[in-house]
Formats: sequence, structure tokens, C-alpha cells
Amino acid sequence: MIECLGYFAGTLTVCSFLPQVYRSWKARRTGDLSMSMFAILITASSLWTVYGALNRDWPVILTNGGMVTLNAALAVAKVRFGEGEER
Repeated sequence: MIECLGYFAGTLTVCSFLPQVYRSWKARRTGDLSMSMFAILITASSLWTVYGALNRDWPVILTNGGMVTLNAALAVAKVRFGEGEER
């Protein structure tokens, strides 16, 4: 039951970023997004993924692997669409 709670919480965490990723790529606007935030989130989620792997904790691994992927997608959008935006 505890593991199911972890999977459910992880799914909600990852899903919470999907609207922002979708909106950023569709609108091709990322001026209000902070590249520093993405660097910190990607680093933290990567470390959590390693922690989960060392402990064989699949909810932690999958949640943070998803977060690395989505934050990387937002960072790529920021670099790709950030030119010409007001800063």
C-alpha cells in the first residue's frame, strides 16, 4: 500500500508539469521561465534518481526520471524560443 501511495504521488508530481511543458512548446514563449530554476530542478531530480536507484526505490526513480525529462524539455524550450523575448 505504501508503494502504491508513492506511485500515485509521483504520477501527480510529474503530471503537474505537463501543462507548462505543453503551453511553452505550443506558444513558443518562455520569457517568464527561469533557466536557473531548471538547472537546480534538473540537478536535484538527477540526484534523487541516483538515490532511488541505490535504494531500489522505483517510485522515487520513476518520479524523478520524469521530472528530469520534463524540466529538460522546458529548458530546451527556453533556449530555443527565448531569443528575442524581453528579459
